[in-house]
Amino acid sequence: MRGTRRRVRRGTAGAGAAGLRWEPAPDIRRRLARIARAVGFRHVNARRLFAVRTYGSRANALARIWGLSGIFQRALGLQAAYVVEVLHPAFDRLSRAEQDRVLIHELLHIPTTFSGSLRPEQSRNFRTHHTVSRLYRLYLANRRRA
Repeated sequence: MRGTRRRVRRGTAGAGAAGLRWEPAPDIRRRLARIARAVGFRHVNARRLFAVRTYGSRANALARIWGLSGIFQRALGLQAAYVVEVLHPAFDRLSRAEQDRVLIHELLHIPTTFSGSLRPEQSRNFRTHHTVSRLYRLYLANRRRA
């Protein structure tokens, strides 16, 4: 039947999950720990915070944070943990300052209970742009002092 075939462009078919690759990102993990310490996020347990760099994702994001929910913690006998995923090349193209702002934004999703859950973007006390700007200035000030 004419007109019912899906047209597939070369090079895009099958580029979904099969084309994804994750690698540990120890550089990002160190930066997250440094930022959390500098801005006074005492609730963030740096030993339970991990980072990965993703290659091949077609997501429209720079970075994402993933929490280990309570049901998995209980079923697997694990503690709460968070993984910050930075997407290459979008994240890596940013300036160092913009990368730091993105990392601060992701850390803001971690609740003060460090329970494995995530704070939503639209919660009452999550004024993203203003909070990120304020915390970035605090981070710079504390980094200069150290």
